[in-house]
Amino acid sequence: MNETRRYIVAVGLAASLAGCTVPTTPPVQSGRGEQVAIASSPKRIVAATVGDARVFYQDLGATIGAPGDNAIEELLNTGLTEQDDRGVSRPQLAEAVPSIEAGSWVVLSDGRMQTTWTIRPGVQWQDGAAYSTADLVFTIGVITDEELPLRRRPAFKLIDAVEAVDSRTIKVSWTKPFIDADKLFTRDMGMPLPKHILETAAAEDKANFGQLSYWGADFVGTGPFRMKELAPGSRVVLGANKAYALGSPKIDEIEVRFLSEPNALIANILAGGVDLFVGRGMNLDRAMLLEDQWKEGQVVTRLSGLIVIYAQFLNPAPSIVTNVQFRRAALAAIDRPQLVDTLLYGRGAVAHVYLGPNQAEYPDVEPGIVQYPFDPRQSADIMTSMGYVRGADGVYRDTAGQRLTLEMRSEPLETEQKSLYAVVDSMQRVGLEVEPIVIPRQRTNDLEYRYTFPALYLRGHASSLPTLEQYLGVQSPLPENRWAGTNRGRYVSQELDALIDRYYVTIPRPERSELLRGVMRHLSDQLPVLPLFYNTEFTVIANRLHNVTATKAASGAAKTWKSQEWDVD
Repeated sequence: MNETRRYIVAVGLAASLAGCTVPTTPPVQSGRGEQVAIASSPKRIVAATVGDARVFYQDLGATIGAPGDNAIEELLNTGLTEQDDRGVSRPQLAEAVPSIEAGSWVVLSDGRMQTTWTIRPGVQWQDGAAYSTADLVFTIGVITDEELPLRRRPAFKLIDAVEAVDSRTIKVSWTKPFIDADKLFTRDMGMPLPKHILETAAAEDKANFGQLSYWGADFVGTGPFRMKELAPGSRVVLGANKAYALGSPKIDEIEVRFLSEPNALIANILAGGVDLFVGRGMNLDRAMLLEDQWKEGQVVTRLSGLIVIYAQFLNPAPSIVTNVQFRRAALAAIDRPQLVDTLLYGRGAVAHVYLGPNQAEYPDVEPGIVQYPFDPRQSADIMTSMGYVRGADGVYRDTAGQRLTLEMRSEPLETEQKSLYAVVDSMQRVGLEVEPIVIPRQRTNDLEYRYTFPALYLRGHASSLPTLEQYLGVQSPLPENRWAGTNRGRYVSQELDALIDRYYVTIPRPERSELLRGVMRHLSDQLPVLPLFYNTEFTVIANRLHNVTATKAASGAAKTWKSQEWDVD
């Protein structure tokens, strides 16, 4: 089945690739028209992304709707700390990550908190200006100024005071404990900004602050590579930052091409025009095609997000959806290993909670996770214990003889639609009559329609810890909050709320891990969301590249981890 699918995909892509042009670099010509070899050529690679990139500071781009690219931003700019390829915070421009053990993360007796960072000696902006705590204080002022067009994280409201102890040491005071305080001054929370470039505009020209050329062609950061050329809609060229605080890059130049659609990406890779792809737009079929046909490189798979089924807890129809025994029976009836094999060619993994096994916290919570293997007999036993009996047509009926029928909606995306029909087929085989409904694209922005689904709702779900807040009862989408909440199933549990609230204010890691284990046990035991399988994303790396570490974790993990160490034949 998979081989047939690959053949069909290959034929379809081959037809479309025929019309894609591959940029080439002409050989240098002598005055007599002879090709001349270039002695001592610089080390250069070509990367690619699907889409455009014009802004290289994501907290601005997300606000003004300007396209950006996380991987390019990482190459241009570095925070005080950064999440490595496994999602673990590592010191970068700072000497260390704040920690309780080192005394740089302190919870005070009055309930407030302080975090302290020390900048490495000799750090510079890419224009040669010194990098100091004055830049960090300026950054806090900018990201908390509501007149400037930057995305403001809720956590910024917890910042009480900022003190530059000296030119390299900064202390931040918080109104209460906050577990992600060590991510301040990173891409996750307030990447530092150059005071010497932006101070005047931030104070005197706030209306045009987001339109400055600084954010694009004139970008100045602290990363391993600096801006050389930006041609919007075409490419960006980055040069090595020889003064990079963590060491001069081994590669001299990176050209990143902006390609209009995924088939053009595949054409460029197969023709030898692209060495590296770390963005979005590489679906499973294209990745498998590359793996079969591209002998000059490798396709690296990582788990990223998952597919889940939300149960409705507010006025569901039928009401049995709120019965945890029914949700356990439904999950045991779904052949999730078969979904992974058929939908993902075996590249994904069955999910038992939303937190991914590639996340740094997963080993701590795994012992508390309740698992539900595929077991139609167990599913039938649960349904029988609830008084349901399969009729002559094979469909469950209650004690009054009423058929048990449920509606399951899904997003109109490819993976969600395929998953919907496969899940419905699996459930119907054991007597659960499910009506599949794909949400019309014209109704995807109708929040009331989406969140008042009667029974079940299949869709994607992030696999990182920041999504934990969506399970709070106050996040339920309701008319009074204009359906803006993120608790899509509108599940409310005082026990779960208390665990999550305590987790977010518990700084010592052993106690925090214990609380997180309790959260994941509650979610896997009560099943407000039925986890199906972890999805996949892909990194494409040419064989001539060395020391490129493909990201294993999701969310904030660096896509270009240790890019200063990349090398090329």
